[in-house]
Amino acid sequence: MTGVARLGFGIPLVGRRDEVRVLAAALDRAAAGSARAVLLSGEAGVGKTRLVTEAAEQATAAGFAVLTGRCLDTGESSLPYLPFAEALGRLAADRPELVAAHPELRRLLPGGRPRAEPLAGDRDLGQLRVFDAVLSGLAELAAEAPVLLVLEDLHWADRSSRDLLVFLLSRLGGQRLAVLASYRDDDLHRRHPLRPLLAELVRLPAVERLELAPLGQSEALSLVRGLADGGLDEQALRRIARRSEGNAFFAEELVSASGDAVPDGLAEVLLARLERLPATAQRVLRLAAVAGRRVRHDRLAAVAGLGTDELEQALRDAVAHHVLVPDSPGADDAYLFRHALLHEAVYQDLLPGERSRLHGVYAALLAEAADEPGSVAELAHHALAAHDLPLALSASVRAVDEADRRGGPGEVLLHAERALDLWPAVPDAEGVAGVTEALVTRWAAWAASATGDPDRGVALARRALELADQRADPRLAADLRIRYAIQLIELGRAEAALPVIQQSLSVLERFPESAELAWARAVAARVMLNLDEIAEAGRGAELALRTARSVGSAHAPAPGADHHHDALGAEADALVTLAGCAASLGYDRQARARFAEAKQLARASGNLAVELRSFFNTGISLLDAGRLAEAAAEFAAGEARAVATGTTWSGYGLELRVAHVLADFRRGAWDDAEAAAELGGAAVSATVAGRVAAAELLVMVGRGRLEAAEDRLAQLVAATPTDDQMILLIGQAGAEAALWQGRPELAAARIDEALRGVRAWDPHHLAGIMLCALGVAAQAELATGGAVAREQAVAAAEALAADGHDIAAKGRPRGAALGVEGRAWLHRIDAELSRARGHSDPRAWGRVVEGYGYGDGYRQALARWRRAEALLVGSTEAPTGATRAESTAELRTAMAVAESLGAAPLAAAVRALAERAGLGLADAEPVRRPAAASDPLTPRERSVLALVAEGRTNRQVGAELFISEKTVSVHLSRVMAKLGAGSRTEAVSIAYARGLLLGAG
Repeated sequence: MTGVARLGFGIPLVGRRDEVRVLAAALDRAAAGSARAVLLSGEAGVGKTRLVTEAAEQATAAGFAVLTGRCLDTGESSLPYLPFAEALGRLAADRPELVAAHPELRRLLPGGRPRAEPLAGDRDLGQLRVFDAVLSGLAELAAEAPVLLVLEDLHWADRSSRDLLVFLLSRLGGQRLAVLASYRDDDLHRRHPLRPLLAELVRLPAVERLELAPLGQSEALSLVRGLADGGLDEQALRRIARRSEGNAFFAEELVSASGDAVPDGLAEVLLARLERLPATAQRVLRLAAVAGRRVRHDRLAAVAGLGTDELEQALRDAVAHHVLVPDSPGADDAYLFRHALLHEAVYQDLLPGERSRLHGVYAALLAEAADEPGSVAELAHHALAAHDLPLALSASVRAVDEADRRGGPGEVLLHAERALDLWPAVPDAEGVAGVTEALVTRWAAWAASATGDPDRGVALARRALELADQRADPRLAADLRIRYAIQLIELGRAEAALPVIQQSLSVLERFPESAELAWARAVAARVMLNLDEIAEAGRGAELALRTARSVGSAHAPAPGADHHHDALGAEADALVTLAGCAASLGYDRQARARFAEAKQLARASGNLAVELRSFFNTGISLLDAGRLAEAAAEFAAGEARAVATGTTWSGYGLELRVAHVLADFRRGAWDDAEAAAELGGAAVSATVAGRVAAAELLVMVGRGRLEAAEDRLAQLVAATPTDDQMILLIGQAGAEAALWQGRPELAAARIDEALRGVRAWDPHHLAGIMLCALGVAAQAELATGGAVAREQAVAAAEALAADGHDIAAKGRPRGAALGVEGRAWLHRIDAELSRARGHSDPRAWGRVVEGYGYGDGYRQALARWRRAEALLVGSTEAPTGATRAESTAELRTAMAVAESLGAAPLAAAVRALAERAGLGLADAEPVRRPAAASDPLTPRERSVLALVAEGRTNRQVGAELFISEKTVSVHLSRVMAKLGAGSRTEAVSIAYARGLLLGAG
């Protein structure tokens, strides 16, 4: 080992809140005179040493004397008492008088007094004297200051050290002593001497066991981001976090190498475990690695050529040394490599010829079992690796069909793209595959859009059209144009979709009525709705309905199940469009009834895209009506349906996720909004990631994380957003961030840029009202300058206000009344304009407060702050007592909302105004969320807390609710943050006091 620090040295500890809390509690109890011991276990590299270091630092800061000893892997030549000798070495240096008072301690120290040859009957007594000296010495030291004794890597401990540890822990009592001992649980094979010792120790009352699991996906991503320190792009960060599987050491090595292969140094570490195995076990592991991370016992037996007893002994050795682990019980007996990188290291260690030969063996085996579920996908993989390209192509096409029937768009894309890659390399590819290249490309286009890469989906759909046109097959080309038009609509490019669908209609209308024609007419109606041609959209949707109902659902589904052209799906899609027309004209009840009918039809047809479209449009209609909680629930339900069907990042899957984030933001459920915006380890395109990241910006700015928000804004702007929603979100969040930073000129510039962007989409885009309101707010701040600046700012504010009112009058849908949010923003334009003119009008701000009363507590609180300001400083006369009382009430209400949301900038602004006016906020109402989110806990969080109130551990709660222990920890962290609690116990107390747990459990 060299003196070079590891890559992760010096970065803050990531995650581990529960574990740190356990260790802190043990230290507290030790400091209070109740000795404790914690046995910390975890796999190699998971972060035990980092956690021990954190505990030692906390102990040192709390006044503990910290003694550290480490066991070493010295094989059979291990020195007795090695970790205790190291730990007590510091004691001998710092407190020689203590060692002198217990001379037996010298036997543990380097250069200590040689031990006289004992009589046979005195041998055990001599060891007992050493043990007693250690305990007495630690107890005397602890009488002066609490002591933390750290023993690392117990799996390498010598026999004498293990015996001394048992003696020490069995005699813990009133000493101010904490013992923290760590070991690798993946090194404890069945005959390891530490195993029975641990079973004995955990029964002691002062001893607890703490298992350190791998980091969760989001925590692993945070660690990798910290390790990379800006040196890798987001896609690379997520890939490394996913491959590390939460192991901190693996993450460090992968970041250092920043490549796809397992780094040489890490491969050596991983393969070292294999070198301790018998030769037969090593050979079986190489065969298993070719099968993949998971291997079935029967297949391994078929290719290994070993007798039953010999194979089972090899597997027993691999399992005992934690290289393989038995898979969970199921239909077949199987084994898993303990870690994906361990599998990769074994696979990479194979010779090239050996690797292709073994893949060929597996391919031959699977070709005989092609009817087994999942076997064709494996066959395609092994055939390709064995360089049998025709077999790989035919198996890939069959795997596409199987993946589609199972509802797996990600797998459809994988196999379809593999088939397309192989196509030019295989003679008579169409004959081998049994389908056309155009059809395979169409499958890939659908799957790319369904899995979060809409731009690639459009490119593939365009290529499928080119191939169909080359074959001079007009009906196939017309069918592909329907799909292409849908993809363009989902990207917000309805104008581009119009000629595409018209061309499809011109072909299909020459043939007898069909399901394809019904679909073409339904999609044409959808285009008209998106172009705000309400009357024409309604007529087209009615025609599509009649066509769909007349032809029935005679067509069998084709791969791409959420877009197969059955008539029932077309009927459902036309119903959604008709409902959208009704909503545009203000017939909300009729619209929602049709959305519900369409949802049922879409579910019956198996058309996921239309079903998700129904969820989304229902939620939007509720959002426009100001029914925020209902809208959020509808978006969440649609999102759950998308997740369950593997279409999380499809066109409407993405729309539902973004809408869910925005609805939760508006109704004051900011924690839920941030949770909904978390991508975890999802591998999605930059377009998808950008949309979700832009939505989350509103919470980041509202909570005052302005530096992080500015970094994200810079990244999103650098990507040159072309989507209208992204332009709006970047403009809104960017302007608000600049205003909170006291940079109104930057806010004004960002609003101007956003307005130019959305006007390119629609000169009267209704969301422009919001941009105009924030633009007027920026000009109101600029108007506080000199006379010239004030004159320019007022003129700019008046122009923006006029633009906002013009958009309200002319914006689409033109036949409907402006929704509640639009009216509230329009009121804010007027109020901000009065502020820009120098006489902020309390009545105008009162209308803003009332306008946001539908449930947007944050915007309403901001308006209350401005109204109080108008009451206090907007008048030329000193405010009266009644005015001061009214202002105080407004500020207290605004503060309560700001604190409940964690809206730090608003809270600071309210506090500053109160201080300037000499108003007290001490008697503010208890902190509570806005009415639409008065209960801060989700049903799942309440269930977790109810079980905690019954005294359950995280593991027991997870078992009861069928979730992981890590997920329980995440829920509890959010509960404590929402309730302002510092511990689980305090969270339970607060919840009972607020009535949140009455009747729970």
